[in-house]
Amino acid sequence: MEALIAAVIAEGVVIVGLAVALIIAIKKNGRPGSKADNVRIIDGVRYTTDKLEYGEDGQPAVTHRKGDILLERGKTYTVRLGGKIIPGKYTVLTGSENTDKFNLRIGGIVREYSHAEDIVLADGEEICAVSHAVILR
Repeated sequence: MEALIAAVIAEGVVIVGLAVALIIAIKKNGRPGSKADNVRIIDGVRYTTDKLEYGEDGQPAVTHRKGDILLERGKTYTVRLGGKIIPGKYTVLTGSENTDKFNLRIGGIVREYSHAEDIVLADGEEICAVSHAVILR
């Protein structure tokens, strides 16, 4: 009888240890399946520590990576948990090498943004590229 109790306690300790290890791994690495390098999705919100690539002139380069989101000019997108664009911090990049500034409508307000500027999008917010195609990284 004592051996059975000891075995049950040992199994319980092992299960709790595995659960703690899994929780630590998920918190450290974010949810599996992050789309871009150095992007973590925690509780449905996007966090990034991604570094930009720079061209020979020292300006951030226009590149397209796996996980980037292309905003078509004139099309409105809604930020949603589990959607194409999820809440979080993004770097906005111009879709054209010849344009350093472009207009975005975020939350109904049109504002001029510069290439490689950071923005934060909240759940339910709408975003639209007004003047040029834009890449969200």
